[in-house]
Amino acid sequence: MRTRLIISCLIVLIIVPSSLFAKTFTDDLGRKVELSKPPERIISLAPSITETLFYLGLGDRVAGVTDFCDYPEEARKKPSIGWIISPNVEKIILLKPDLVFVTAEGNSPDIVETLERVHIKVYVFNPHRIEDIMQEIVSIGEIAGQGERAREQVSGLTRRIEAVKTKAEGSQRVRVLYLVSMEPMISVGPGSFIHDMIGISGGENVANRAAARYPRIEMEEIVHRDPEVIIAPSEIIETVRSWKGRWSGISAVKNDRIYPIDMDIVSRPGPRIVEGLERIYGEIHSHDGGNL
Repeated sequence: MRTRLIISCLIVLIIVPSSLFAKTFTDDLGRKVELSKPPERIISLAPSITETLFYLGLGDRVAGVTDFCDYPEEARKKPSIGWIISPNVEKIILLKPDLVFVTAEGNSPDIVETLERVHIKVYVFNPHRIEDIMQEIVSIGEIAGQGERAREQVSGLTRRIEAVKTKAEGSQRVRVLYLVSMEPMISVGPGSFIHDMIGISGGENVANRAAARYPRIEMEEIVHRDPEVIIAPSEIIETVRSWKGRWSGISAVKNDRIYPIDMDIVSRPGPRIVEGLERIYGEIHSHDGGNL
């Protein structure tokens, strides 16, 4: 009888911890992802997700990353599974992940089906606004069993976002052109988080009538909308400035308000997006004391 009791207790000790962690999570595509325990081996297929994992102190659980996951520096030391769009599925399988994080826009839609076919769990993110990115950080923390820590971190980020909103309230809207690339000329439209950042910062996106999130924009439209500020990634800023002759009548050119920005802090939907928001606010309001 005593032996049976001991065996029963041991069985309970083995089964209960697993059931305590058993949860079902719903990703941004509405897919149900069931986990019996917090994942110990995570593969990230996006630089923003990799940054978030390290930001939450989960770097030791990162089993693999893409070739483009270069921040923080520790991420470069992790095994690479190749490109974002076409990761090496064989490498992913060999790394034996408990979970793979992917993005709806950055990764190929086929990757989800491919990985699930070999019984690898996949969670998909699809943020479009600043608040979506904050929720993404919380979700990653909750999935990893670090929800409280993630909420604390996001609370600090949210205070900084609110500080920008407060400063921008009541200020005169400034017409802003954000250029993603020059050849072809692509801007940002409604539904993109850079568009959201411009609005939060007190700017009016000159491409706010676009039907696409990342629309091509014509020179005639730029001249017609007359942006007062032009912001572009550092990599193309010299090309933008070299077009001064063609844009000589635009307010941003006449007043020398063409600003470079680190593309990573505005294009990667992770914790550094708040730094990008603060930078955009500073550029928009640089002529009226734009310090936070």
